[in-house]
Amino acid sequence: MALKGEDITIYGDGSQTRTFCYIDDNIDATKRIFEDNLYINDIVNIGSGIEVNVLDLAQRVISITNSSSKIIHLPALKEGDMTRRLPDNSKMLTVLGRELKPLDDGIKILVDFYREKYNREL
Repeated sequence: MALKGEDITIYGDGSQTRTFCYIDDNIDATKRIFEDNLYINDIVNIGSGIEVNVLDLAQRVISITNSSSKIIHLPALKEGDMTRRLPDNSKMLTVLGRELKPLDDGIKILVDFYREKYNREL
């Protein structure tokens, strides 16, 4: 939507937080756990340990894409929405032995991918 300059919808005020993990980090950790038979019958949270509120995420996307998109707030979902999600990703970090890709870097990679893939439409 940002690449097309379309409005970005946020349900509620956007203060709800999430953590975002670049897909390559997710795949690397999952593959390593599976192939090395790590954490059998155990839980490993896959995700970042950095909370970002949804409004900040939308603003980052608009900034990185240099978009003219506006943020539109709609009423919060009737069925509710978790206000906060923050996994303990310490096992994931141990498996990887490295830091995760920063959110802004991941957004830039995705933006470049979609610009190249859909350049005629954008």
